[in-house]
Amino acid sequence: MSTRILPETTSSPRGGHRTRRRILAAALRLFSRNGFHGTSIRGLARSVGLTEASIYYHFPSKRAIVEALYEQRGFMTALDELEHLPGEVPLDRQLVANALASARLWDENADLLRVVIVEVLRGDRAAWAAHHELMERWRGGILELLGRYQKRDEIDPSIDVAQAANSWVNLMFGLFMDRLLALGRLSHRSSFLSPEFRRQVEAMARRFAERLKGQTRRGGTD
Repeated sequence: MSTRILPETTSSPRGGHRTRRRILAAALRLFSRNGFHGTSIRGLARSVGLTEASIYYHFPSKRAIVEALYEQRGFMTALDELEHLPGEVPLDRQLVANALASARLWDENADLLRVVIVEVLRGDRAAWAAHHELMERWRGGILELLGRYQKRDEIDPSIDVAQAANSWVNLMFGLFMDRLLALGRLSHRSSFLSPEFRRQVEAMARRFAERLKGQTRRGGTD
């Protein structure tokens, strides 16, 4: 009979989900207060009344915790939906819808994004890896979407859609980062959905769509 000490787990999948949620909530609080480097697995375990082995059972690394936070907050679901968009509505409407959906996601998760971005700027490897993976999936999803529009001649064939996808993500990320920095306290995060900011997002998306259409908007050139 084995004498190996097993991590503390729950007796049901539902209990396991509750434990994961407790760990993630505590992790975000500690990351916000102490940063990634200043948050130890031991301290995290103590804050939720578990052993370190229990934490590692659910999350093998800090990066896994960040990735789980992204998933819990809906980022992975949003990316899955982006990657499967058929692109059946007009391009400008699709980009406006995508931009506003992204704004809502940033609004709902300003607390998490602020923590991760600060740690990325500090050079934390776990934060950078999780952030980089998220950004790459965002670019990839936009690339696939723009490719569908270009195949239907709704985007100028001379446009490099890979470069366009990078430009779109950089444009949106820069816009949302600027807004995040301007929010200050979390109680003001609804500014992401203010009428003024929505108009700004919509206008930028429509201008971007017009540039992508290029000559196709006028039926081509002789």
